[in-house]
Amino acid sequence: MNLLKFEKNYFKKKWTNRISVALVFPNYYELAMSNLGYLYVYQRLNTFSHIVCERVCLPKGNELPVSVESNRPLKDFDVILTSISFELDYPNLVKMLNLSGINPLAKERDEIVIAGGIALWLNPKPLYKFVDAFVLAEWEAIEEDFIKTLSNYFYSKELLLSKLNEYPYVWCPQLEYEKKVKVEKKYPLETPPLSYVLSEKTEFKNTYLVEVARGCGMGCRFCAAGYVYRPPRRYSKAKISEVFNTIPPGSKVGIIGFEFANKTEVISTCKKLLEKDCKLGFSSLRLDTVDPDFFELLKHTKSIAIAPETGSEKLKKVLNKDISEEKVLEVLKLLKEFGLKSVKLYFILGLPLEEKEDLEATIRFVKSLLSFKLGIKLAFSFSFLVPKPHTPFQWAKFLDVKELEEKKKFVLKGLKHDKNLRFENPKDALLQTLLIRGDEKIAELVLLLAKGIKLKRALRELNIPLKKYLSPEEDPEFEFPWDFINTWVSKEFLWKEWQRAKDLKLGIRCKPFECKACSACSQILVL
Repeated sequence: MNLLKFEKNYFKKKWTNRISVALVFPNYYELAMSNLGYLYVYQRLNTFSHIVCERVCLPKGNELPVSVESNRPLKDFDVILTSISFELDYPNLVKMLNLSGINPLAKERDEIVIAGGIALWLNPKPLYKFVDAFVLAEWEAIEEDFIKTLSNYFYSKELLLSKLNEYPYVWCPQLEYEKKVKVEKKYPLETPPLSYVLSEKTEFKNTYLVEVARGCGMGCRFCAAGYVYRPPRRYSKAKISEVFNTIPPGSKVGIIGFEFANKTEVISTCKKLLEKDCKLGFSSLRLDTVDPDFFELLKHTKSIAIAPETGSEKLKKVLNKDISEEKVLEVLKLLKEFGLKSVKLYFILGLPLEEKEDLEATIRFVKSLLSFKLGIKLAFSFSFLVPKPHTPFQWAKFLDVKELEEKKKFVLKGLKHDKNLRFENPKDALLQTLLIRGDEKIAELVLLLAKGIKLKRALRELNIPLKKYLSPEEDPEFEFPWDFINTWVSKEFLWKEWQRAKDLKLGIRCKPFECKACSACSQILVL
């Protein structure tokens, strides 16, 4: 399919005398075109006159992966870059290499594969056999050095990897496996990223995506992004306004990062978009940021998502997310008044310290919301906890799949009269946990999954000791596969937060440069 006919503002450059870069998104095109980070790197690479960068996404079948711009296979490119946001995409990357006739094993191929993305900040070990260099950094912080190195040494895999490995944020496992890596972040943030490549074939159809802040300081203990992006950072009102001024009148605009933005400043600048007849959308909202001043921005919005996570007062303390039922109801009523048609509410099952009474509390909470008959379509989505690296929950246990199935059945039975329920498959949560918490052994699992072998059979063939990955020792000195990565947040702080969770104590909300609790701000001070 010629996807370019559904797009606007893409790059189509000649290859002659240019370095060719394949920017791989190891999932479907529709998801790639909804990912601001991926689109931003694509745009930035193509601003360099001596580089031609083309997008390559996972094909729907077992077809040869080819670029969107010129239908070229991966083998035609000088360098393969990939951006990985989700652990379930680990096998997809290997699958794409296999489909392209490229040996997935880094040490046995000539092709250069360089990987970045937030999933790899958490734990790149399961991909160590397949990737030549992991770049654990925000693009803005490393663009100059990376482009310089790529431009000078792209013609030699040996030289390029050797030079990249000199940076503290790069891990080349075939060169220096035991290296300590420090994530590179941009401070202060300057110009907000804006995606101006538009597509009709995506969830956010023909929508400009723009980031107004990065990170979140609420400290929800399960949220990896909330920890690895610390300290949360904001763009200036002047820079946001400058970027907003480039968006054409009548456009659809997706606002990302509203959670930690200066609400007063962002609301005032967003109103300028409304004056240009732009339609604004928000991927999700934090409940305690929603107030009447904000609702004017939603006048063109039909639906929105919020995340109470649980109806249990006890588990709210475990999560460090103390939002009352009254607050949720208040927000829903306001959303109704401002014309929203539907709201999706997200919940998590399988949380630490979760008991039958906590599930009953969530059931009562959902029933209570439905009983008010607000005139809004309410949909409820239930997922299962995946204990992520670099969070307080990295010491949490992933429950047995059978136990999670029982929790699902219990909640489903309690809410049997409501049809707007969606449950994640517990086996998918198990796979996510193995991939994001894995070590070298899980690399073998990735290889089998990439070949289409089902998880159950793959686990049996490899004889993987699940307890090792699903039930870590509750010890502050326990060595995780990802401990070699410094995300700026200290392990000691995460351990203290894990103890607070078990003691049902709320944690510290992030106040950049006003405290030294997690150590992230002190990392900035030494830049």
